[in-house]
Amino acid sequence: QDHILLTVLAVSIVVQLLWLNPLSCLRLQLLHCPDLHACEKKIMPITRYASSILPLLLMVATITISSVHSQQFQQPPTQQPLGEILHQLLDKDKNQKVTLDEVNSQVDMLELIFNPVDTSSGEDSNNEEVNEYKQLLSGFKSAAPTLFNLLDINQDKSLSKSELAHVTKFEKALKKGGGMRELLRDVFAIVDENTDELLSVDEIVNGCGNDQMITKISTRVLELFPLRSDADELKDFVSSSIESIVGGGGAVVDKESLVNGMKWIDDDGDGHISKKEVGKYYNLAGKKSMEISKTIKQLGPMLAMFGGMDMNGGSGGGDAFKMDL
Repeated sequence: QDHILLTVLAVSIVVQLLWLNPLSCLRLQLLHCPDLHACEKKIMPITRYASSILPLLLMVATITISSVHSQQFQQPPTQQPLGEILHQLLDKDKNQKVTLDEVNSQVDMLELIFNPVDTSSGEDSNNEEVNEYKQLLSGFKSAAPTLFNLLDINQDKSLSKSELAHVTKFEKALKKGGGMRELLRDVFAIVDENTDELLSVDEIVNGCGNDQMITKISTRVLELFPLRSDADELKDFVSSSIESIVGGGGAVVDKESLVNGMKWIDDDGDGHISKKEVGKYYNLAGKKSMEISKTIKQLGPMLAMFGGMDMNGGSGGGDAFKMDL
C-alpha cells in the first residue's frame, strides 16, 4: 500500500513540474502548438484546472501516507497471556519452576500493591473497594496451597510454564461465554436436591459427604478445566473448595460451622443461599479478579525484570509499588 501511494505522489510531482512549466517541450508536443504564444492561448484553461487539481492530489497522497504510518505506530503491543506473565513474575530464581514459597512471597508483594497508604497519616485506606481487593487476595493466599496442588499436574512440587497456562484458561473462563458462569449454575443445581433454587444447610452438608454428588461436580469441572486425566483425581479439590467457601475453611463441615461460614454470602440472613446471592458474589469476585489480572499484566513484566520485589527491604522498598486503585 505504501508503494502505491509513493508512486502516485512521485507521478503527481513529475506531471506538475512538466505540465505547468510554460517552456515544457512535452506540453508543446502534446498540444501540437507551433510556438509558445499559440500554445498559451490553447492551454490556459487546462493549466488553471491542473494548477488546482494537482496540488490537491499531492496533499491527499501525503496525508494518506502520514495517516497509514501513524496508525501503524499507534497499534498497541500484543499483551502476553496471564499464565506466562505469572510464570515470569513468580519464578524469582529464574529456574523455570515456580515453588509454593515463591508464590507466597509474591502474593505478599501483590498485597502491598493493592494496599494503598494515606501518605499524610501513614494509615491504611478505609476505601471499600480497596478492602474488597484485600479480602480477595487474602482469600487467595489461604487457598494458595490447594490451588498450587491443583495446577501441579505432575505433582513435582513446582509449576512449569505449561501448568501455569491453565491460569490463562481460568481468566478466559471468567469472561462472558467463557463457561465459568455455566459451571457455577450446574454445581448449584447438583447440590440443590429439591430444586427450590435455594441451598439449605442440610443440602450443603449432604453434598460435601456425598461421593456421587462430588463425582458429578468433579466431572463438570474437568470438562471446563482438564487438569487431570479423570474426575476422581479432582474430588479432593472439589470437596475442599466447597468446605472453604461455605464452611469457613474447617476440616469438617457440619451444620454449626456452615451456619457461621455461610453468613458472608447469605445477605438476607434466612439460613439459605439463593441463586441471586451466589450470582452477586460471583460477579463481584469475577470483576475483581479481572481487574487484578489486568494490573498484573501491566506491572508483571516490569516487576519480573527486577526479579520481583524483596519483601525484606530490598531494592525499591516496600512502599515503592503501592498505588491507590
